[in-house]
Amino acid sequence: MQVPALTLVILLALLSPTQPCLSEMNKVKDLLEVNCTGQALSAVPPDLPADTGILLLSDNCLESLSTTAFLPLSQLEDIDLANNGLVALHTGALLLSLKELTLSHNALVTLPILEGLPALTHLAVAHNSLETLAPGAFRTVSQLQNLDLRGNKMRQLPPEAFAGLRALRELDLSDNLLKELPKELLQDLQKLETLWLSGNQLKTLPTDFFPKGRLFMYSCGSASYALF
Repeated sequence: MQVPALTLVILLALLSPTQPCLSEMNKVKDLLEVNCTGQALSAVPPDLPADTGILLLSDNCLESLSTTAFLPLSQLEDIDLANNGLVALHTGALLLSLKELTLSHNALVTLPILEGLPALTHLAVAHNSLETLAPGAFRTVSQLQNLDLRGNKMRQLPPEAFAGLRALRELDLSDNLLKELPKELLQDLQKLETLWLSGNQLKTLPTDFFPKGRLFMYSCGSASYALF
């Protein structure tokens, strides 16, 4: 029986394997960058190069993921998981080299437990559906320098939300639903230089809210301020 040409084309398209992820050296970071963006992946490909340093997995269908999938990649420093519809990230696997993790534009309602990421310096969880943070949520990632939480649904934060983040330099809380902030919120942030608060519902800030004794920049509404 002869198969119609159109039917044959559709069958071949369905049976064709996913396009392989493209690899090239990132000249800025001097790391092997593997680009798996926009391939409708529902799981991390198992055959990635062992020396992958940057892994781009944005715009896929990774709704639930465990960091154990990255254990074979011992040189991995940067993972981009943006825009996947991600609702759960299960951590715990020890990723000693990972420095940057992008989880922005997903469907996270609660912040994943950040275990097994001792070298993490940059974390982006912007434009999710986070409503608050647990006290001490970042204690296990004490090397964090940049934290992006803009565009969530946070209405309030506990005083210990950022406890232990003594290396943090930039914190973005803009475009949330915050009406007030606890006086102690920044007490552990000894190296904080920049704080973004625009796009919230804040009318006042607590007395002695900001760190003293050094130059500090913050943005609230359309204005930016420098304090010392």
